[in-house]
Amino acid sequence: MRFFGLTLLLSAVSYASATTMAGAPPLANVPRAHAREEKVVSEPYDFIVVGGGLAGCVLAERLSAGGAKRVLILEAGRPDYTNTIVRIPAGILRLFRSVYDWQFETGGEKFCNGRNIFVQRGKILGGSSCTNVCLHFRGSDEDYNEWGVPGWGANDVLPYFKRSQKDTTDRSPDYHGKDGIWVMSDVRYQNPLSKRFIQVGAAAGLGVNDDFNNWSRPQDGCGRFQVSEVDGERCSGAKAFLSRAQGRKNCVVRSNVMVKKIDFDASKTSTGVTYDLMGDDTMKQFKASLRPGGEVLVCGGAIASPQILMCSGIGPAKHLADHGIQCISNLPGVGEGLQDHPAAVVSFSTPKKGVSVTSKLRLFGGTNPFPVLQWLMFKSGLLTSTGCDHGAFVRTAAADKQPDLQIRFLAAKALTPDGMTTFTSFRNSKSHGDGYSFQSVAIRAKSRGSVRLVSSNSHVKPMIDGGYLSDPTDLATLREGIKLGRALGRRKEWAEYLGEEVYPGPSVQTDDEIDEYIRNTLHSANAFTGTCKMGTGNDAVVGPDLKVFGVNGVRVCDSSVFPAIPGGQTGTPTVMVAERAAAFILNPQVTVETYSEPAQAAVAA
Repeated sequence: MRFFGLTLLLSAVSYASATTMAGAPPLANVPRAHAREEKVVSEPYDFIVVGGGLAGCVLAERLSAGGAKRVLILEAGRPDYTNTIVRIPAGILRLFRSVYDWQFETGGEKFCNGRNIFVQRGKILGGSSCTNVCLHFRGSDEDYNEWGVPGWGANDVLPYFKRSQKDTTDRSPDYHGKDGIWVMSDVRYQNPLSKRFIQVGAAAGLGVNDDFNNWSRPQDGCGRFQVSEVDGERCSGAKAFLSRAQGRKNCVVRSNVMVKKIDFDASKTSTGVTYDLMGDDTMKQFKASLRPGGEVLVCGGAIASPQILMCSGIGPAKHLADHGIQCISNLPGVGEGLQDHPAAVVSFSTPKKGVSVTSKLRLFGGTNPFPVLQWLMFKSGLLTSTGCDHGAFVRTAAADKQPDLQIRFLAAKALTPDGMTTFTSFRNSKSHGDGYSFQSVAIRAKSRGSVRLVSSNSHVKPMIDGGYLSDPTDLATLREGIKLGRALGRRKEWAEYLGEEVYPGPSVQTDDEIDEYIRNTLHSANAFTGTCKMGTGNDAVVGPDLKVFGVNGVRVCDSSVFPAIPGGQTGTPTVMVAERAAAFILNPQVTVETYSEPAQAAVAA
């Protein structure tokens, strides 16, 4: 039976890596598919959730839990979050640029020598929580206090972080929850190089931190990164939250469907949404309707949420007019303020053979079956790691008050200086030399970009301007990160593992040369936020209650509402936002400052 499971796993690996497509396969039985959707839209709903990613999964579980409210989840991606290659944390090597990935790219980045930057986003129920590196971070308490949004300071949001969390590591109960379903754990595997990194970092004076989510102490230091995993498997939003809701009669979940727009009546009150089916050449549209007082909850993430708002007539009036869209609410901030964590890599070889995770995954030029069997039988071993679950937070010379740099240590030699390309290149390599790498991440980046429509058709990918390095502070942070990675990689504490620098290499020495290396190799750490900003200023899209200004019955409930990117990976803060959204919706006694419209923002008549 275990060997049968191994065969299935290797087949899934091959399928996920060999197949890529922009859309979905043609529907096998169009009349049957249409009949199913007619049944779905035959009755109204209390809540329609647009996007079945991480935030949408949280809302599906919370809003349907009582059994009284009808909830519809509409997701454009795939339904198979239980696929083995998704469940295995190390399966990420096969998920980028696969059928589970939207495979976005930014336009020519002005400050990155005109390069297009690859943007990975999960195309599956659970969204990018099914395709990310599983790191479980909140950022610091200062991140939320500095948002400056009434009702969203550190003391306001901490109870919601704890509400959803199931901490299996026995860390401080003052900052961690035990009774939730969003699991935080330690990875079940530690590579010898990763263990040595902790010693190297401590010897270099970085300090040690055994809990990066403990707000009673500074974030600085090196240590093990906690992850969203349960019993050696990825704990995605779909596994943790959606799986509980899918068995309820009052929760309908649809995948491979594309929401075209939110529908409104003459009073600018949402009446539901219009959607069609991925892969349906007939382009037949279906209208899901709301019960009186119902709401549309937009959870598409920082790329798709502004796109669906603009396709619905909510956004910058001139931009909408350029695409023939009638403006319902003129909100210039829609699509603005995009933020991400930019990254650059330092990598070393090591003379010690067979020590890196990448060499352990290869045998005779193919996939080594022994780690696969170990995961299948015991849910242990190197497949329980996404590869970057050790690291540090550091204040460089470019920092303000908080650490501006995250070092993500990888017990592997980079194949290319672009970390994202290394992930996707590994699956095509027959052998891989040993080494270790430091991915420098500008964890509190200041640069901002935008998302704009290319078409009024939501099937057409939007135009993404990452704005990378538009704020020179981010370049300064990454420059210091490259220098620190080099210094760490050369320390004598590596002993038998100490090797030669591979990237950036000996030809890159001066600050100008380092800056050019960064511009030519910068890649995304996949933490997109900010395009539907929460606040009260004239650039805000939603108020503190997450309601979209200028219309009724629409909220945005995902990472796109973050006023500024937190200093940590953004999955767990997204869960917090969705938890708060559910509390606002279900419990009117939960108080938060509300505003009918942003200051100085005009609403189109």
